[in-house]
Amino acid sequence: MMKLKHYNRQPNGVVMTRQNFSLLEKRVFYIVMNQISEADAEMKQNKYFKIPAKLITNNYRQILAMTQSLMRNCQIWLRNDEEQEFSAYNVFSSAKYSAKEAIFEIGVSYEVLPHIAKIKSGYTEYELAIALSLNKTYSQRLYEILSRWKNFNGGSWSEIAVDELRELISATEDTYDDFGQFKRRVLDPSQEEISAKTDLTFTYKIHKTGRKVTHITFLIVTQESKALEELQEIREELGKMSMDDRWKYFQERMQAYDFTKSQRNKIIQEEELANRFINADIEIQAGKRSPTNPTAYIAVILGFNESGKVKKAKNG
Repeated sequence: MMKLKHYNRQPNGVVMTRQNFSLLEKRVFYIVMNQISEADAEMKQNKYFKIPAKLITNNYRQILAMTQSLMRNCQIWLRNDEEQEFSAYNVFSSAKYSAKEAIFEIGVSYEVLPHIAKIKSGYTEYELAIALSLNKTYSQRLYEILSRWKNFNGGSWSEIAVDELRELISATEDTYDDFGQFKRRVLDPSQEEISAKTDLTFTYKIHKTGRKVTHITFLIVTQESKALEELQEIREELGKMSMDDRWKYFQERMQAYDFTKSQRNKIIQEEELANRFINADIEIQAGKRSPTNPTAYIAVILGFNESGKVKKAKNG
């Protein structure tokens, strides 16, 4: 049975090159990338993967249509325009499907394995479950590219030419020569889906040469950076409060947790516990911490044992 890893690690060269996958084809590719290891780069024969069909689609006609396209069109282009060099590879060598077994078997060409398996030169990491949840092809590609950029300069603006972006995400139809159409049908729907479903949000600015939009800059905000901003905002608000208002705030926040009466009294009576409680609560509010059981999480931070007593801190 296939055991999926939480994260995909995809070579940067693959992320930042043209791909022409459909929505379902890309899901197949995501799962293949999840299962490949660096050792596969040395293989001299095709590699085969048995994928549970439910991870792609359970619709037979959709799988059939996807496979017909997949075997004909799924390619990766590796280009170096400065040196006037390029390589093109058909990714998949064969495909089989059995509705009875609910398994889709895909063969990956040994020629492409060295290019999609090696990550020593740098890779992009993203969550597999998030990537599989996306329902728009342009969202899939933008999520990969934004995941590549998110660690650059603390998420500050990353600029790309419109023509280059269109090439990367295969939005090359003549319709999208009109930037207004590209914005309405590609950028904005992708922005909405990525913000709703992934660990990233982004905004963008356009730049013109004359009257033509030629470049776009993206500002990427991760959940972690957003949580840190909210954390700072809450702390600043607390710093502006009077002592009476802080006390009221403290009492209100205590009600959000299922502490025993004894535990509440200890938190109120001991300044160190009160400060630890406030810091932990702020981190939960800001989204920096997302414990399954917030009360139990804070109880551990405060050092409460099962009887409600505070554990003595160890020296050193």
